[in-house]
Amino acid sequence: MLPLAPQTVIQNQEEPALPRNLAAPTWHFVPSPFDAGSLLALEPKYENLIHRNIPDAAALEIWLRDESELRSRVEAEKARRYIRMTCYTDDAEARKAHLAMEQEVMPRVKVLEDALDRKLLACPALVFLDPDKYELLIRQRRTQAEIFRAENTDLQRQEAEQKTRQQALLGGITVEFDGKTLTLQQLSPYFENQDRAVRESAYRSALAARQQRWPELEDIYDRLVSLRTDIARNAGFTTYTPYRFLELNRYDYTEAACRQFHDAIAECVVPAVRELDRARAQRLGLAKLQPWDLEVDTEGRPPLRPFATQDELIALARKLFVAVDPRFGEEFDALVERDLLDLMSRKGKAPGGYQYQLEDDRVPFIFANGVGLHGDVQTLLHEGGHAFHSLLSRDLDLLGFRDYPIEMAETASMSMELLGLENLGDVYSGDDKQRTYRKHLEGILRTLTWIASIDAIQHWVYGRPNHTREERRTAWRDIRRRFGGDIDWSGLEDAMAMQWIGQTHLFSHPFYYIEYGIAQLGALQVWSNYRKDRQQAVQAYRRALSLGGTRKLPELFAAANVEFDFSSPKIRSLVADVMQQLRA
Repeated sequence: MLPLAPQTVIQNQEEPALPRNLAAPTWHFVPSPFDAGSLLALEPKYENLIHRNIPDAAALEIWLRDESELRSRVEAEKARRYIRMTCYTDDAEARKAHLAMEQEVMPRVKVLEDALDRKLLACPALVFLDPDKYELLIRQRRTQAEIFRAENTDLQRQEAEQKTRQQALLGGITVEFDGKTLTLQQLSPYFENQDRAVRESAYRSALAARQQRWPELEDIYDRLVSLRTDIARNAGFTTYTPYRFLELNRYDYTEAACRQFHDAIAECVVPAVRELDRARAQRLGLAKLQPWDLEVDTEGRPPLRPFATQDELIALARKLFVAVDPRFGEEFDALVERDLLDLMSRKGKAPGGYQYQLEDDRVPFIFANGVGLHGDVQTLLHEGGHAFHSLLSRDLDLLGFRDYPIEMAETASMSMELLGLENLGDVYSGDDKQRTYRKHLEGILRTLTWIASIDAIQHWVYGRPNHTREERRTAWRDIRRRFGGDIDWSGLEDAMAMQWIGQTHLFSHPFYYIEYGIAQLGALQVWSNYRKDRQQAVQAYRRALSLGGTRKLPELFAAANVEFDFSSPKIRSLVADVMQQLRA
């Protein structure tokens, strides 16, 4: 099938009208209520689909609809249990329920879903389905059938257990500082303190708390590498990397392309970051920056504290969403009204932020760890971009159509960060707007070098699964020497060698990181378009998101009026644009 012309996508794809009440879909096959966490309830439904007669294409489309309903209910149950566990990692019952889903229900479900994949692929009526509508879904189902092995379900159960251990471990870390017991997230504001001694003390306190967990975290990571390597070998692969690329449905770029991306970041972005670091050191009156000097305002201004409560954060972010486009404000209101946000840091809460779609209701949940910083506003803009993506594609009738590529998902979120950035004048004074604007753009360039680092270490780790811990530390040092900024790590060599261990994706979502880099390049192009014509850029952005996963990745980028291109020339031009904005 020839790729659908991007112009056709932009002109003919109707953006769905979103109801404020976000009504749940009508169920045809799975009753409501339904216990999707019970194999006793699930297995008869799977067996019905496995043994159902499918005489023609019309019957096959009904079968696909019913199968999508069942899978959606399972995904929603997984999501709710994961959300509860990450919101309260110290809740033994929440952790038990999450592990029960991952260790008892999902291994059996994966076997049953493999049977559904094989039934679909063997169905004679398959050839009569509309190829324009179903080609990508069938391709993904064929890939999953090719790599599935029943013996891997127990290994994946063990993998889920290790990932949960890591979440609980990080969620339980606290630091005694400034007369308070703080989470690592709650310690973040101290890195903006104008007193360098306070910043250093905060950094060393956090480092000491993390160091206590390094041995157990390395145990977990070593076990995960071993499990994942065994999973790949069971499926016929020598190493985990090519297996994982297929599992992630990466069809539009290769391992070699990732290495080319690393080269382009080293060539085009690292010099700019080192220039920014030298300028920062000069403004701070330092010979060299140290790790605790990257967040503080270089003009001596007090830290920006734009909110103190979840309600204040919501109100602030809403103003930015409305400024980008009033429809985003209305859609965000619908999430607030349904209590689909948990945004503030607290003891026992897992670190980080995410958006997780509840597929039964087809609504997104947003999780974050706000502590009163502008960075938390950016996080909510980011996760809000994900949420709008989910909402705009919620009316696509099959789960497989709503399952958009990760690279496009992160383009949605990173674009919203930049669109919000252009409207900071609606929430901040001129001085606060300018310093926040500059800090975010600098952060984009630094983040690209970190993305290249995290992706590079994963290629190294899984290419050498029998490596030692010291070899891994040495590899990381080499990687950071290539991609790191102009930072002095004297006396902190161990901390530098173990930087990687704080990146949760390495534990919970292997190889899910270069997507952020590819997406950032797309987002920078959306941002450029927005500065030229706001209405047209938002229109293209929303319509691209409404396509969900129904088009190939380059076509989705084209629908947003951006190029799927991470070559050196493209990256160089985007870096030049960022640097020009910084110098303006």
